[in-house]
Amino acid sequence: MKFLAAFFFLLLAAPPSAAAEEWRAVAENGVAGQDQVREELQAVTPSPDPAWAWLIEQLAADGLDRKQLEALFSRPEVRFDPASMGKKLRTLYKTKYLPRTAPPAGPAKSIWETWLTPEHRAEIAAFMKTNAKALAEAEKRYGLPRQVVTAILTVETKLGKYCGERPALTVLASMAATRDYEVVAGYLEEFSPTASQLDWLKMRQEQKADWAYEELKAFLEHSWANRVDPVVVPGSIYGAIGLCQFMPTNVLKLGVDGDRDGKIDLFDPADAIHSTANYLKNAGWRKGLNHKGQIRVIMRYNHDINYAGTVLAIAKRI
Repeated sequence: MKFLAAFFFLLLAAPPSAAAEEWRAVAENGVAGQDQVREELQAVTPSPDPAWAWLIEQLAADGLDRKQLEALFSRPEVRFDPASMGKKLRTLYKTKYLPRTAPPAGPAKSIWETWLTPEHRAEIAAFMKTNAKALAEAEKRYGLPRQVVTAILTVETKLGKYCGERPALTVLASMAATRDYEVVAGYLEEFSPTASQLDWLKMRQEQKADWAYEELKAFLEHSWANRVDPVVVPGSIYGAIGLCQFMPTNVLKLGVDGDRDGKIDLFDPADAIHSTANYLKNAGWRKGLNHKGQIRVIMRYNHDINYAGTVLAIAKRI
């Protein structure tokens, strides 16, 4: 019975013509032909890229199903790409070792020109009307003004219009698997890092790979628990997902089933609204918090004072 279950799994993974041929072979040869069939099926069934070997071993050791992992990482859409790690190390290097560049000359765009154009105001109004129930429930439950929640979703993804163009799985898995500096050395070549800088880069690479591993594990646990194909989930350049752009570990800790349909889907507005409000409440938002306190809480969502100021400016005007 175990062989038959494995056979049918492999049969479905094989190309249609090969599957039909192997089925006929089993029918003709019976039990005696099972070993030959298994060998032939293995020859046509994709196997994981060797780049994923360590990752699969580690995830399986941490309790995830090995067969499920091998099937997932054998899919042609799941391609190893060290670019995410390479670009992250470039950013870290420039931040630490290169002088900061001056902002472009000329007046900065106002909030009205950037976030509150007539088109955007109409989209915000429509979103708040369509999701009035979820916004009201979240405001009552978590104490977060609906304007603040809506402003965050506006800045993060323009209310779901831009949730990322890269597969979150590929980004996180590739970063977690990229542990050899030589694989990404080309991304830093133009800077000619010194020996001490190389040591620092390798240390930061290990830290980021470990971070990505934990996020990947959380992403897979969340996807499978909520019956979502992890391959199709879009994400940011570092694997944040949904209208509210949560990292997967935060989805597990703070994600909320806002529409009570039995799953947490941050691409669903109700779930994203409740999850964002829950995050901010846990970050310290409370009734009567002054402006400085509100800035401090929102900076726990995104560690950028300009981001926090923009969110509150939008919230004030909607």
